[in-house]
Amino acid sequence: MPDQDKSKEKIQFVQRNYKDTIFHDLFSDKENALSLYNALDHTSYQDTGGLEVVTLSDAIYIHRKNDVSILFQDHLELWEHQSTQNGNMPLRGLLYFAREIEGILAARGVDLYGSRVVKIPAPDHYVFYNGLITVPERLELHLSDAFCVPREGYEWTAHVLNINQGYNKELLDACPPLKGYTSLIGYIREHQREGCGLSDAVDRGIDRCIKEGVLKGYLLRKKGEVKRMLLTEFDEERFVRTMKEEGREEGIEEGIEKEGERMGRLILRLTAEKRFRDLERAAIDRTFKEELYTQYGL
Repeated sequence: MPDQDKSKEKIQFVQRNYKDTIFHDLFSDKENALSLYNALDHTSYQDTGGLEVVTLSDAIYIHRKNDVSILFQDHLELWEHQSTQNGNMPLRGLLYFAREIEGILAARGVDLYGSRVVKIPAPDHYVFYNGLITVPERLELHLSDAFCVPREGYEWTAHVLNINQGYNKELLDACPPLKGYTSLIGYIREHQREGCGLSDAVDRGIDRCIKEGVLKGYLLRKKGEVKRMLLTEFDEERFVRTMKEEGREEGIEEGIEKEGERMGRLILRLTAEKRFRDLERAAIDRTFKEELYTQYGL
């Protein structure tokens, strides 16, 4: 039994950490979440007492949940970070919202079969994009665009906000954690363009932010964990780009799920053993990556 318990703990650790991203980790903090809420809704609330982080705990698409959901002031806001373009965000948002509401109503013991109208939080769905492909500062994606036939009166909108450096300055200035996140990702990409390997670029980006006072407290507290999450995120970006460049659009989500889970476990093993050079090589050398999968029994 003790061995089984340890095995379960290990599995849970791997699963939980692989789903984590910097965006999710940052904005699951109530102070940061309130800062982003205020920036999006042009409010100035200070008290986090009434704010609940209600992010879905289960995966719906690929290997992850929506990044952050908050319930505040009778609003249910769904926030998702994307580094690739995805036209299915309205449908994903609608499904996330339905799952969230189902849980909220169940927790409240609400009866939907009575005559009284059941009040629910008003939804908002924001997608924060920081991919490499240039997109407008703001996009509105509508669920109705996916309907097989036109149907008026039914809609869900995903508000896509480009948070790359140089875009949505007012929003970023109003939310220091979001601006710090944007700076961190921008610095890492800058160091990559200069020829640094991924691990070195991540280290330099983190150190640069700390030196400049950007997300300083957060990065000092969680430097090792932040590096692991960033290595995972950047490798996933590379994998998605490769899949698309090779024209394998059909079944891409299933492919990402299967390969992503294996790569996530491999990243955890390599970073735990400080094999950062091997991790960089695995990101570009498929044969070597397969050898590592075999070595670790993945």
